Amino acid sequence: MSIISHGARLAGATILPKVSYYRGLVDKYTKFFINETVEKNTILYESRDGKSMTDSPLAIFEYLLKVDKEQSYTHIWSVTKNEELEKIKSLYKDHKNVIFVTRNSESYLKWLAKAEYLINNSTFQPFVTIKKDQTYINTWHGTPLKTMGFDIPGNPANAKNVVRNFYMADFLISPNHHTTNMFLKSYRLNDNYSGKIIESGYPRIDQTFSKNKDELLKLLFDFDITLDLSKKIMLYTPTCKLNDSATFSDEVKQIQSEMELVREKFDDSYNVLVKVHPFLYDEAKKNVALRPFLIPDVIDTNKLLGITDLLITDYSSIFFDYLVTDKPILFYCWDDDLYSNQRGKYFEYEELPGAVAFNIDELLVNIENLENDVTNYQANYDKCKEKFVCYDDGFVTERIVNIIFNKKSLPDVVVIEPDTTKKSLLIYPGGLRNNGITSSFLNLMQTIDYSQYRVVLLLDNLSMPEQIKNVASVPENVTLLFRYDVPLFTIKEHYRDLKIHFNGVKKGKEEHYPEEIYKRELNRLMGTPNFDVAIDFSGYSLHWSKLILASQTKHYVCYLHSDMKLDQERTVNGKKIHKINLLGQFSVYDRYDKLVSVSEPIMEINKEQLKEYAAAEKFTYATNTINIKKILTINEQRPIVKEVAQTIMFVRSGRLNRPEKKLLIKSTRPDMTLGSIKEKYLTSDEVSVLGKFVYQDETYYKISQDHIYLGWIKAKEVSVSPVSTLSEKSVSNFGKLNTYTDDDFYSEPIGLEKSVPLSTAAELRNVYVDITKEVVTEEGTSVLVTLKGKDLGWVPKNKITWSKKLSPNKKESLIVKILRQLVKVPNHLQHKDKLKEIAIRPLKKEILSGYYRQAEVKALTAYEKPMETINLIQLGEVEVLYVKSLSTTSNGRWFEILTENHKTLWIKEENLNLTSLKDEEIIFEKEAMYTATSKELLITVYPTLSDCIKNKGQEIKALTQYQVIKEAKTSLEREFLLVSYEGKELWVGKEDLVFEEVTGITNAEGQVFSYPNPDVSNIVTVGRLSPEKNQIVLIQAFSEYQKTYPKSHLYVIGAGVEAAKLEKEISTLELKEKVTLLGQVYNPFEFMKQCDIFALTSLYEGQSLVLVEALTLQMKCVSTDIPACRDVLQNGEYGLLTKTNDVKGVTDGLISMMSKEQSDFKNFDPYEYNELALKEFYKQLEG
Repeated sequence: MSIISHGARLAGATILPKVSYYRGLVDKYTKFFINETVEKNTILYESRDGKSMTDSPLAIFEYLLKVDKEQSYTHIWSVTKNEELEKIKSLYKDHKNVIFVTRNSESYLKWLAKAEYLINNSTFQPFVTIKKDQTYINTWHGTPLKTMGFDIPGNPANAKNVVRNFYMADFLISPNHHTTNMFLKSYRLNDNYSGKIIESGYPRIDQTFSKNKDELLKLLFDFDITLDLSKKIMLYTPTCKLNDSATFSDEVKQIQSEMELVREKFDDSYNVLVKVHPFLYDEAKKNVALRPFLIPDVIDTNKLLGITDLLITDYSSIFFDYLVTDKPILFYCWDDDLYSNQRGKYFEYEELPGAVAFNIDELLVNIENLENDVTNYQANYDKCKEKFVCYDDGFVTERIVNIIFNKKSLPDVVVIEPDTTKKSLLIYPGGLRNNGITSSFLNLMQTIDYSQYRVVLLLDNLSMPEQIKNVASVPENVTLLFRYDVPLFTIKEHYRDLKIHFNGVKKGKEEHYPEEIYKRELNRLMGTPNFDVAIDFSGYSLHWSKLILASQTKHYVCYLHSDMKLDQERTVNGKKIHKINLLGQFSVYDRYDKLVSVSEPIMEINKEQLKEYAAAEKFTYATNTINIKKILTINEQRPIVKEVAQTIMFVRSGRLNRPEKKLLIKSTRPDMTLGSIKEKYLTSDEVSVLGKFVYQDETYYKISQDHIYLGWIKAKEVSVSPVSTLSEKSVSNFGKLNTYTDDDFYSEPIGLEKSVPLSTAAELRNVYVDITKEVVTEEGTSVLVTLKGKDLGWVPKNKITWSKKLSPNKKESLIVKILRQLVKVPNHLQHKDKLKEIAIRPLKKEILSGYYRQAEVKALTAYEKPMETINLIQLGEVEVLYVKSLSTTSNGRWFEILTENHKTLWIKEENLNLTSLKDEEIIFEKEAMYTATSKELLITVYPTLSDCIKNKGQEIKALTQYQVIKEAKTSLEREFLLVSYEGKELWVGKEDLVFEEVTGITNAEGQVFSYPNPDVSNIVTVGRLSPEKNQIVLIQAFSEYQKTYPKSHLYVIGAGVEAAKLEKEISTLELKEKVTLLGQVYNPFEFMKQCDIFALTSLYEGQSLVLVEALTLQMKCVSTDIPACRDVLQNGEYGLLTKTNDVKGVTDGLISMMSKEQSDFKNFDPYEYNELALKEFYKQLEG
């Protein structure tokens, strides 16, 4: 990090608290945290971010208020400014020991830092940190029906603040074993949680047992709720699934319209009341027809359940609470096929304690048949009661108070306490990018003995697909915590941290190392648990080491994965990428108990070269473990980050093609067995289309009419209108991008017909930008992002973290402009490398997506990015190209092309004169080798490719199996395969075959590569494409080798900064047909096994894990003679070491190895190796 970037960080720490609302909160809270002492017998309550006084916090509060006759406790409620909440607050006006503080006010921040007890039914904000003499009680807010925590598909970092709150809580309140499992398994607290889980029911459910109904009824009348006390109460409680407030209005209208139908039919016997999700409440209040029946958000739901006679809900967990009443429950899940299939749920419909309806007609029938439904579902009801509310007897709050506040031991109460029998490890594993350190770490996690050790990982805030996929490989009994948000540093402390980060810890000035601020930061992230061993497994950054060293730990370990001094000087793209980081890292080596190299030779090198930083006895070694099962298991696929097939969701207007026709409507998605099918005439031809789903090659639409959900119909019955603009306005807003991996900037508001992705938005995460326009469409709200005066494109509104202070509703004042600039300058300096690429970002894009011919064939020069100084690549003479787009950037217009290897390159517009292809033609052919079967009994075959293009084929009887020997693609992107057929070679359409067997390996980009041809000599290497791996020497050596062995092929597996350089060398040596760069591959082992030689040409290594993996596969191995590889190959006993580490030495080594057999070398035993490596690791954990 440069001096400018560091200066930017310091300027940001000074300026942001003054202009950023959130940073101002953090700054104030930090001062209170440092200066305020905890005040005994004070309790701060927060329910739903201060928006209400409800749930279990309310139950505990009211119980203490009742039993604490001496008023020994002071009660502080966090509240927001809310007119309706004022009525609730007024109920306690006579209690002098009850205080109300506005959330995020100075009083609130002060009480957060000084209250003895903190009680929350959700989560505190990321800056809230629990002191040792504070007690944090998290009651949570419901038994989970939908999947929670890390069970939810997608990025596990989405759960970061929830798992942080749970992990640092002293007490977690669980109503049942299922919820306890949510804490321990879904959020992976496992046996690492150092607090106590009290599994004894929910305090809030005590309120449902309350006999004081009159007080609640009076409150409802005070809120002008229409209520006839001679009728029963039916309560509908839908959850909120949409995340764009632009669609809330439609959701509320549907609730109102459908409940109006229920009210019309059952008005004689029921009051039909509605309690919406808090996210919807403000919109729901605007609906005049709904308002008389809308329960205010501030009313406690559990008290309301106590007077409810029939509960109707979808996925709301309050139905679990309602079981204690023994009254009927109905489920109305009209949108289950939109959401549960996306997120998942823990229970199937067959297990629910009531009948399920999927459209309003089914719900009306179920209400009418309620008596029968109760009888039919009684067994389920009883099972659910036993499973979910078995502790709830009306005295839960009393038990909780006795255990926590009165310090009583209640033997009959289930309390899950910490497991202290295992040795506890805190590990920072590195950034979990695809590299050797990550492989080594994941192998260790698969081999460690979890009966003896419990592991907590401290991770970065994951944002890249490779990180997310690598975390998916971590065993589920490992706890995941995250480093994110803003540290609790004062401005002076920010400066001290910056100084240490930039200069390291100077000898003789160790007392200036600000250990106390790093302890405070770790306290914020994970509370104050004790560990037996803390490990910096990465070993490359003081940024992480200072947190590992701040942990409450008996023993500190740092890994050294390479020749660290040499790595400090490693240059990538002209920069010494580890120079500053390792300077700081070296300066704290003496604070570690052990410095662990990954091989004995590297330990000796590090011990000698780093002796000024740590005593010799601290240097030790432990070789990397390997994942033998993964290496030897054929065709093991990458662990899948939980992704499920889902309905495409949208809201569009549509028109029936034949309104006079009776429609066949299915209430549930076509692939679901539940629900009903009915024929029905609609009242008009206008419908709303809510979703799309393809099933058995038929497309279906989910529709509603007049805000009443109907069901699914075939797509051919309706014409869907394109996305249209509902509203647009110019704005002058300001905020920070909170974009992730899959987020892009778009050319138009998202969803509009001409809207196409322009460039990735992920790389500009956390950069401050201006927002100049806002457009609402049926697909949500999009905003136009402007940066440095350029419109980068449109993103969803929820991808901006808004600056409240600097986003006025009116045109910004001069002061706001100045403050924005003060925020931008340090922020943009900090992200200056990202912002340099603004000049090469497409600002406009014309989509071409097709094959084109050069009007005049000539040698082409392309670039990895649209700038003539970035990674030039000579393509040679190319006649036909696939052109994705013509893009306009700040430095001109560029054609975006796609190579045969699916790599995107850029060519200046003036250097490429294109003409369209008049006729379909063959674009490329390539060799292949795999098997396939026919889809049908008959198959169309073509004698030649020319016949394929002319569609001159013959239908014949299909064979059971085909051998595919060649692939071809046409300019219209039709694909054909050359197959063996009864001694003949014929072409068939790819779409006519089924590929049941694995045909090769798939890289991280989704490209499939066929396995090596066994009739040629195949050489493979695996590793990051970086300078120290030196693959360019291997390519040059192979160029010489193939002169001796013409029938040969080199495969290079890996990705990295050297890719363009290697491609250029391959082109220069005219080896395109003989050298294949496969990119990053999760499991290369089956591919490696099918090659003849594994080659490694590294300049230096820590150990070379991939060489050990190749030996495990019993491959013939050739390696440069460097200390680490010499150690792995045991001086040539297990493989061949080159005589010289240059092109000639590698060439000679490859030629020599071709004449050898595996039996010429000593047999490698991976099990014996792993046993020894694991023992070496365990030895490092000893004090």
